[in-house]
Amino acid sequence: MDLHRVKKIYQQEKENLLLDLKPQDKPLAFILGGQPASGKSNLANVVISQFPNANFLFVNGDIYREFHPQAKDLIKDPHTYSEKTQIFSNFFTEELIKEAIKNKYNIIVEGTMRNPQVPLNTAKMFKENGFYVEALAISAPASFTEIGLYTRYQEEINFQGVGRLADIKSHHSAVEGILNSLDALYDKKVVDKIQIYSYQGKSHIITFEQKNERWNYDVLPSEEVIYSREKQLKDKEMIESIIQRGDKALENMNAEIKNNLIDLLNELEEYLRNLEENQTRGFKR
Repeated sequence: MDLHRVKKIYQQEKENLLLDLKPQDKPLAFILGGQPASGKSNLANVVISQFPNANFLFVNGDIYREFHPQAKDLIKDPHTYSEKTQIFSNFFTEELIKEAIKNKYNIIVEGTMRNPQVPLNTAKMFKENGFYVEALAISAPASFTEIGLYTRYQEEINFQGVGRLADIKSHHSAVEGILNSLDALYDKKVVDKIQIYSYQGKSHIITFEQKNERWNYDVLPSEEVIYSREKQLKDKEMIESIIQRGDKALENMNAEIKNNLIDLLNELEEYLRNLEENQTRGFKR
């Protein structure tokens, strides 16, 4: 679809997307990150709980895909939907960020952080325009979220008849990219605070905070994310719940995607058996 038409659709939707927002003397900007199916949307709830009286513009590129005139037909092919609607995701996100900066709106921006330059540039723009800026990220094992891609897709189909399957290559890029993104934000000191949470935002891991242009921790965020991922891979209850959710999703899944999920579940089940055996041997000693 040509950009001119996308711009026209944006102008039609813009008023509703910016409804009830008010300029702020000290605007707030929160950049959320995590690979697909990590539960990063739950980070928005964290922000809202920490700033209950603030009114936010919530920017999530995936939401704007539905403004494509053929979105209802395109989503029937989960393998091409993201690519064919990407122009809406990109354009709406960029324009809404510009609106927030121009009008000093509080804003929450959700993304994967797979490309370090994107959150870095976004944070710089906010900072240079007088915003208080925080980054919040999910630390999740790749195996958890790769299974989550398929289970979430099937759950959406069960609930509403259609679902969006995130691109697996983008997922893998985000698993590594978020490490570099958080370290870049830390090194360049373009955010006031970095908060890291576990898979699905279930628990707080660590908060990096600047005081007098110095961080309160001398360890890189990537090191904390890697350590946390390894720790979560020892959580048997969590692994069992992911397997159970995956098994439930298999019941109505089409054959092509089903085989992918079966392979992933088998790998995680084998990992769980090895984990239990190792823990048992360790206990006996």
